[in-house]
Amino acid sequence: MASSKPLHEGQIPISCQLCEESNEIKWKCIECDFLLCTKCQKIHEKVKSTYQHTIIDIKDIASQQQQAKENKDFHNIPCEIHSGQNCCIFCQTCDEVICPSCITITHTKHNMIELVKGYEQTVKKLKTFNSEIDKQLANYERGRSNLSTFKSSEDIKYEREKQKIMSREKLLKDEVEMHTKSLLKELDQRWDLQSKLVKDADIKSKKINKDLEYRTECLTNAFSSV
Repeated sequence: MASSKPLHEGQIPISCQLCEESNEIKWKCIECDFLLCTKCQKIHEKVKSTYQHTIIDIKDIASQQQQAKENKDFHNIPCEIHSGQNCCIFCQTCDEVICPSCITITHTKHNMIELVKGYEQTVKKLKTFNSEIDKQLANYERGRSNLSTFKSSEDIKYEREKQKIMSREKLLKDEVEMHTKSLLKELDQRWDLQSKLVKDADIKSKKINKDLEYRTECLTNAFSSV
């Protein structure tokens, strides 16, 4: 249904729904559900197939809708199955309005009530259904909120555990680095000591060899002089 609310700055003007040219909407046809300019309203009234349509000033749309809501017409509801017949009663068994032909052909043993009561019963069911939908939507929103809170809590736990693992990783790296440095230092010290011992042994060996050479020379000279 087209809107009858006044236009505000920035909104696109509504055009007449017949000529689609004029933006000066003044009238509404109730049966066609059309918004009309004054020119099309006059033409609409002269058309034979629509001359009995109800045309109201757009200022009266709100009151007309309220009146239609309060005064339901249960005498001119056409049957969807039997052309030319109006519904006269409400079938509780099938939950639908029916005409006299429907009663005799399909609904002979069904539970029947007046149209007004059937309408009230249907409205009550719709309200109950809408209430259930609202509850389900509310539960869904609460579930989403709880899930969001849970996810947020889990995210915090995840970040905390991640930080702990990263801290442990750094600590282990530091400990490994310190231990490696200690082992390398110890190895260097042992190498230096070993190198010093080898050097001292080499010097001592050279000294012994030199003494042996001197003694050999002395013995050789002694034998030669005999």
